[in-house]
Amino acid sequence: MTSKERVMMTLEHKEPDRVPLDIGGINNTAMHFDIENKIKEKFQLEDHGNLIKSRQQNVVVPDQSIVDYFGVDTCSIYFNEVAPWKDNGDGTFTDMWGVGQKLNPDGLYYNMCFHPLEDKEDLKDLENFRFPEPTEYMVEGLRERIEQNKDKCCILEGFREPMFGLPTWLRGNQNYYMDLLDNEEFSDRLHEIILDYYIKLVDFLMERIGDGIDIVKFADDMGTQTSLIMSPEVYRERIKPWQAKLYDHVKRKYGKKILLHSCGAISPIIGDLIEIGVDALNPVQITAKGMAPEELKKRFGNNITFWGGGVDTQRTLNMGTPAQVREQVEQNMKIFKEGGGYVFAQVHNIMYDVPLENVLSMYETYRKFAEY
Repeated sequence: MTSKERVMMTLEHKEPDRVPLDIGGINNTAMHFDIENKIKEKFQLEDHGNLIKSRQQNVVVPDQSIVDYFGVDTCSIYFNEVAPWKDNGDGTFTDMWGVGQKLNPDGLYYNMCFHPLEDKEDLKDLENFRFPEPTEYMVEGLRERIEQNKDKCCILEGFREPMFGLPTWLRGNQNYYMDLLDNEEFSDRLHEIILDYYIKLVDFLMERIGDGIDIVKFADDMGTQTSLIMSPEVYRERIKPWQAKLYDHVKRKYGKKILLHSCGAISPIIGDLIEIGVDALNPVQITAKGMAPEELKKRFGNNITFWGGGVDTQRTLNMGTPAQVREQVEQNMKIFKEGGGYVFAQVHNIMYDVPLENVLSMYETYRKFAEY
């Protein structure tokens, strides 16, 4: 059974030979470049350098030596932004959306430092705002990468957070949240502009590499540790319709599976996500309120694939012992894997400060319990 067959069978809620393994197939199941380097050094793996596409987080698209060593089933087809970040000459950069990025003082991450629409209040300001046109730079090298990974499940990555995240980056959190409640005309027009752009972007990419794509990944972080960021009612009225139109375009025109990344306590809207066509959900934040593995599997396991949730990355993986990591991975795998519909990954990215022995304990335990 190929990796592609294994993942696609899992998405159909059937049991393949083993639980698929994702390392860096998306930019939320990846590892910091420092962790990748430590693994390559420990096992004397061939070092082809660190490929960083998610510049804000400094996590890597995994080195082929890592993929081969652990038997990874996924392949990130991570498109570039329209153009490289613009260096503003003052320690800040501007990304393709016009959002400012500044390196954290520790040199490990980038933070947003200005928002192009934060002081705009008039609909005319939206009409005058222009997203950058797609460019061939976005797909450089991706056709070759797909050809080299035909046996893997190829995931189109790079769309970021279209319908909830991006508006906050453009407007700033406070402005956008107020728009949702008190400026619906402005909010709706912003979403409409974003939707039109994303449909153009999807079409541009799929026309060039779509035949090699198995899954299209989107994100929209809509949860906190204890609740949704907004009420379920606000989500259903103000956000869900726009997500539904975007996902429907991908599924209806191209027939691809949808993987959604959404952090936090989002159990009140998982049924809504299923309704609008989400096939798989990441990161499955098991320590958030209402996100206990047993309950998730019982309520939603027949209708959505859980992609992640293997071990908590807030406390266990980074601060626990190898034995505690082993115990949690074993427990969660036994719950999630039954009947298919589960792809293994830790809850979120493996950060630079995670002990290497914990990382290896996670993968060793996964391998021990992966077979059906």
